[in-house]
Amino acid sequence: MCNPILALFIFMLGLSSLEVSAQPFHTLVTSLHKDPNTSLHTITLTLDPSEQYLIDLDAPFIWNRCDSSQPTVSCGEPKCLTTRSYISPLCPETNNTNGQCSCYDTPVNPITGLCASSYLSLNELTVYWTAGRSLSTYRIQYGNLYISCAPSSLLQSLPAQAIGVASLSWSTLSLLYQFIIDDLTQKFSLCLSSSSDDQGVIFFGDGPYYLEPPANFDASSVLSYTPLIKNPSALGYFINVTGISINQEAISVPANTFALDVSGGVKLSTTVPYTTLRSDIYSVFMSEFKKALDGFPRGKKVSPLEYCFKTNVTRPTKVESIPRIDLVLGDEGYWTIHKSNLLKQVDADAACLAIVDGGKTAEHAVVIGTYQLENIMLQFDLVQSRLGFSSPLSSFGSSCGNFDFTVRP
Repeated sequence: MCNPILALFIFMLGLSSLEVSAQPFHTLVTSLHKDPNTSLHTITLTLDPSEQYLIDLDAPFIWNRCDSSQPTVSCGEPKCLTTRSYISPLCPETNNTNGQCSCYDTPVNPITGLCASSYLSLNELTVYWTAGRSLSTYRIQYGNLYISCAPSSLLQSLPAQAIGVASLSWSTLSLLYQFIIDDLTQKFSLCLSSSSDDQGVIFFGDGPYYLEPPANFDASSVLSYTPLIKNPSALGYFINVTGISINQEAISVPANTFALDVSGGVKLSTTVPYTTLRSDIYSVFMSEFKKALDGFPRGKKVSPLEYCFKTNVTRPTKVESIPRIDLVLGDEGYWTIHKSNLLKQVDADAACLAIVDGGKTAEHAVVIGTYQLENIMLQFDLVQSRLGFSSPLSSFGSSCGNFDFTVRP
């Protein structure tokens, strides 16, 4: 059984490290990094910038590489019951055979799909408060967060600096839910840099989110909104897409092609590099896209991108000829995939369409990948269950790399 006195002590100990009594802020902030080798994005959650966590919008809980000295969570604690509800069927379930009532779990590597038998532990993470412009002199050290203690072998295929995975999902064991205190609103805003030379940024809580220059540019003020849909069988984020248009003409696909309950829906991902379309959607889309893309000779394929063509996309006369692509939203709005998120320049005279075929048996109709999410502001508002999204920040003269990570009073 869980010892109530011990549980109370752990709770009070966690609160004692928050350092929140004198701070006047209501938003937390930390940096994001694009790995040049994998193009995956990681988050800084400690005072050691060499220790990063891969960000994952689907993960059920946070996990990191650690040793057996980490304090374990009792199998009788409520958080253990939550963690064990996410046991991966790919891993054999581990029972308590050592005489201790430890909370065993199965963290999963979202890139390889591999999992490991492990246990839930208590650990510390540190982030800064902000008024929206820079780091404040106040930082918050969360003591005794629930983090799975995973073996180093589970880090395969993650960025070299990654020591684990940071959950940003709907789960009550995600970063946002574990960061929640009285002054923090239940929302986070993600801004992924398109360059490995610049830091991206993530905010936990309300804006403003200043990305300067230009002076006083608040990225929270340029958001459009669409409802988030909860998938009862998943922890990730889905939106209601009813169609795809090319140059404002809808591609011809059957009704309910994008419906969650019929075709797996449309989800956002930070672990899939490019947007994927299920094969039946991809074939129709590509047929119409090729018709709309007039006058560009085909180029050599660059795996995994299949449709490449010869052009210098930085020349205005050519860029204007690239078809406009919109995701048509169920609330009668649309999400335009602008050219900077649609085409990947592979050399000086060739570009590839950054959309790939997800296969005939893809679980979801569409998965919006990280290339399409870079250099735009995304706000996941879990209270109002809505997604805020901006146009490319370059259209405002800014970028995700423009937050000031200097500590200022």
